[in-house]
Amino acid sequence: MAIKVVSLGFVMNDGAYLRSPWHVIDAFVAISSTVVLFAQVSTANGSIKALLSLRDLRSLRPLRMISRRPGLKLVVSALVESIPAVLNVVFLSMILFLLFSIAAVNFLKGTFRACSGDVFNALSVDQKAFLVSPAPWDALSEIQRSWFSSSVCEGFPTEELTSQYVCECWGAAWKPVLSKNFDNVGSAMLTFFILSTSENWSEIMKAACDATSPGMQPIVNHNEVWIVFYIAFMVVGSFFVMNVFVGVIIDNFNTMKAKLGGDFLLTPEQKKWMEAQKSATRIGPIRILKPPKQQLGRLCFTIVRTRHFETFVMSCILVNTLLMGAHHFGESTQQLQATTIVSDLSTSVFAVEAAMKLLAYGRAYLEDRWNQFDLVVVVATLVGTIVQAFASSSVWTFTMAVRLVRVARIFRLVESSSSIRAILSTLYISLPGLSNITSILVLILFVYSTMGVHLFAKVAMTSNIDAHANFQSFGRGFLFLLRAATGESWDHCMYDLASSTPGCVSDPPYDPDMCGFSNSEDCKPLNGCGNPVAYVFFCSFTLIVAYVMLNLTVAVVLESFATSQEEEEEAILVPELLEGFQYKWAELDPTATGFIRADKMLPLVHAVMPPLGWCGIPLTMPHFLRYMRALQLPLYEGEVVHFRDVILAMTREM
Repeated sequence: MAIKVVSLGFVMNDGAYLRSPWHVIDAFVAISSTVVLFAQVSTANGSIKALLSLRDLRSLRPLRMISRRPGLKLVVSALVESIPAVLNVVFLSMILFLLFSIAAVNFLKGTFRACSGDVFNALSVDQKAFLVSPAPWDALSEIQRSWFSSSVCEGFPTEELTSQYVCECWGAAWKPVLSKNFDNVGSAMLTFFILSTSENWSEIMKAACDATSPGMQPIVNHNEVWIVFYIAFMVVGSFFVMNVFVGVIIDNFNTMKAKLGGDFLLTPEQKKWMEAQKSATRIGPIRILKPPKQQLGRLCFTIVRTRHFETFVMSCILVNTLLMGAHHFGESTQQLQATTIVSDLSTSVFAVEAAMKLLAYGRAYLEDRWNQFDLVVVVATLVGTIVQAFASSSVWTFTMAVRLVRVARIFRLVESSSSIRAILSTLYISLPGLSNITSILVLILFVYSTMGVHLFAKVAMTSNIDAHANFQSFGRGFLFLLRAATGESWDHCMYDLASSTPGCVSDPPYDPDMCGFSNSEDCKPLNGCGNPVAYVFFCSFTLIVAYVMLNLTVAVVLESFATSQEEEEEAILVPELLEGFQYKWAELDPTATGFIRADKMLPLVHAVMPPLGWCGIPLTMPHFLRYMRALQLPLYEGEVVHFRDVILAMTREM
């Protein structure tokens, strides 16, 4: 940092250190780390010790990686560009949450509580019924009055009696039904934010339907009208807001693409021409396979190139896959024998297929990746079958796993389906963008995991914060947040980490024998207090990861699909036209050398379909010569032209 400040200047001149937002992040992390280091050295001073709270800022150090990775830098720049639009959506969401919160507070404040505990469970049916509808002392029967005595409770209110009073009078606990409530607007807005993530929304709706009035015991399905209220919020606050987030991010991505793509100054025709040039550079010459000279090889060559043979092999793959999926626990011996026989027959078919193609194509068989995969699967399956016949059951399990690899052959159906090829191609195109987003997501999980260990490592265990979901180590915290990113019970964990149990210790010293740090049954209970920072921690994490980053992933995939579809609809050089050129070239260059004699250009131009070629269009010799001069093809030794030169020149002259 100091070296850059000296070389670039601090802030005043153009190009100074702090003029770059990435340098601001680096400076913030470096200065905060220096302050923490100074505080650790000066622990003797009590006022300096307060600065140790800044040690949590060390979790931000990994953010410095962003400025050093162009891909990550681009994603973060896109996120920064989308902040104004995202803030507008957040503002709209806050208004919606506020409106629903005001309505919920007016009708549901103080109602999400009920009598519970062991004492309540021991009450008789009549006592529980009285708890739901308590009556004044004058209206009680002798049996009901016997439930109340001076040893149980003193006095009896003359005003309106509540379930809470009766519950506490009998020594039971009057506790919240849920961690979430609508007691005030702040709690209500937090609850609706949780609802917008669709996490456990049905239990909140059920609690509202059971609610009666403040201080009164809930009654099952007391007011089912609340179902309409909650469904309305889920439609507006969850589905609508979530899709608006997706739309905003996609729109911002399209805007940035137009700015950074460098093609916003081109006309539509010029863009189509550029795409045609790109498409032409992606293809090359292909080889036409010739039948071998041996009679058996020629027979195999004729058979394997028929459509019926390919259909038969595909049918065997499908049948084999379906039979593997038919295996289940408790299957009969007859079914197991039948599936084994069919599986062995399928293995034989695949082995015969590989042998026939090897005889038909020779070395060219191994040039195709699908053939390589098929051969590896066949060899592995045959080896597994042989080993299974002479080995133990443990090896048999291994051979079954090898045989399951054959299921992957079903992906060969991709070759015969253009729509599936388009989907896989789009996903392949999305990989660079998805890799950058995944890197940012991992970086965010890393930062939050580190902060979680600093903030919540000593919080007491609960039903939700257990041995598998906690921040007692970085690894567990990372997996915990990965689970929370999917929305799995993140709200329950947030409330448990924010609340404190009676008798808890604010900052207990580390003890390796504490539960969570020790796996022994007689471990010491971990009694750390909760930290209210958990509300900010989890809400910000959910907003960044669930609402922004995951939607950014959706945006990249959708944008790739849209781009792929747009290119397909507007393309001048459709895949069929390029494949036709390849096959026509292969007829003139069967060994795929990439060169043909210049005098072969006339039949090539006549054979290729327009707009790339002149098939079906009258072409006189003078016109052809003018066309060849326009192509300006370079001639190589032997008066030959190259495949790449020809396809690019013909594309240019379309």
